[in-house]
Amino acid sequence: MIIKVPAGTIVKEASTGQVITDMSYENQREVVLKGGNGGKGNQHYATPTMQVPKYAQPGKPGIELEVILELKVIADVGLVGFPNVGKSTLLSRVTNAKPEIANYHFTTLNPHLGVVDLPGTDGFVMADIPGLIEGASEGVGLGHEFLRHIERTRVLIHMVDAASTEGRDPVEDILTINRELEQYNEEIARRPQVIAANKIDCFYGDDRDTALQRLKETFEPKGIRVMPISAVTGEGVKDLLYHCKNLLNELPDDKVVFEKEYMIKEPDFSNEPYTVEKDENGLFVVEGPRIERMLGYTNLDSEKGFEFFQKFMKTNGILDELEAMGIEEGDTVKMYGWQFDYYK
Repeated sequence: MIIKVPAGTIVKEASTGQVITDMSYENQREVVLKGGNGGKGNQHYATPTMQVPKYAQPGKPGIELEVILELKVIADVGLVGFPNVGKSTLLSRVTNAKPEIANYHFTTLNPHLGVVDLPGTDGFVMADIPGLIEGASEGVGLGHEFLRHIERTRVLIHMVDAASTEGRDPVEDILTINRELEQYNEEIARRPQVIAANKIDCFYGDDRDTALQRLKETFEPKGIRVMPISAVTGEGVKDLLYHCKNLLNELPDDKVVFEKEYMIKEPDFSNEPYTVEKDENGLFVVEGPRIERMLGYTNLDSEKGFEFFQKFMKTNGILDELEAMGIEEGDTVKMYGWQFDYYK
């Protein structure tokens, strides 16, 4: 069976959450589980005297594994911020992406990707990460679903409503989101950041200078540049994009790839236990996973299949155990849905 997944999909073992493989490249192919061995068709048992044998060996079942497919989008730059600060508006302005844009919280429930084309240099991929809220690192408001999409980004743009049009404090918003990033993954919190102080077209009088000065005094001493923009009018957007490109150029050109953690082991059925008991009706009952599996891929209605069955009983010590329990010729042996009389 072939399952097609988008680039950036992580395959994890369900019970442990450990990574089996990271599908981070286009046209990448990985074998997560091998199928069971195919049986031999009747042509393998043909002889000069029996050219169309009635026996064919059924295939053996493969191993089973429950997995989780988790998409972590592949983008160079991630837009992070509280809901309704203008991330989707910016993405739609600088790329051909068409995210839904509306004036209410949690408009974006899935990340949107777009390619930013810059004259005179290579472009980059930008992702609009769904709006975060306090407690996102603990899963509040689908926080884990949103934060995992940041893991592959190399530069973060903090989008804030610098004009506080909804009464929010942009400084506190940035501090809150950085705390959430640090609690979720400290390495992500250390990645290069830039603050996009959005909605500068909404200021009146000297309020703009006051708000921007407060942001710069708080974050630029930490190496985080504050850049005023308007995602609606386009003011300052070009400078923001070229600054992000410069930050990317200073970083190693390496993809964030998640290393394999979970090793799939080929099953060893040779030591699986089985039981031999005598029930109240005098039947010798043989049970166990190895027995049940053997019966599933053996055609007992054919001569060759029954020969294989007898060999299996002998080589696995089942005949010896039956004899040790006092079985006699003519006694009946029961194995799941099969019953047969014992004769030497």
